Amino acid sequence: MSILADSLLPKDIRLTVRSSDHHGALEEMLSPLRGDDRVRDWEKLRGSLLEASLLESSRNNFREIPGTMFLHHGRTESVSSLLLCAARSPGGIVMPGHSEKIHLLFLAAIPSALDNEYLRILGAIARVCRDSSLHGQLLEAADETSFLTILERGCLQ
Repeated sequence: MSILADSLLPKDIRLTVRSSDHHGALEEMLSPLRGDDRVRDWEKLRGSLLEASLLESSRNNFREIPGTMFLHHGRTESVSSLLLCAARSPGGIVMPGHSEKIHLLFLAAIPSALDNEYLRILGAIARVCRDSSLHGQLLEAADETSFLTILERGCLQ
């Protein structure tokens, strides 16, 4: 059974983020969500996540995982269900206050009314990225479907 299938879709995975800064990378991740059925208010989603990323890049909404990965998450009424996005940057993304460039960036938004089940999923993603073998496979995945398959397989371990 897939734990990511309804939340992280291949179309929401960016394997070649062009931006080298976190704001630009988040913009690249968020832009394709315009018109997504799970997004109630794209402008509000974009605004809240970008604002949080700029103000709190080293606080609770970001989780740094060893192995050059960041997980940004927040509760917002601008989505109707758990929404996940993933990005990969071969050149790395500069995050304020952090010396090491980020190569994997995950974004999660969830409505305030939903339970904390999403924390289990985020924890599984973090464990996958801590595993050097799986982390390496994510960095080398040939396409979005392969990336999702690697992530899903790791989450089920």
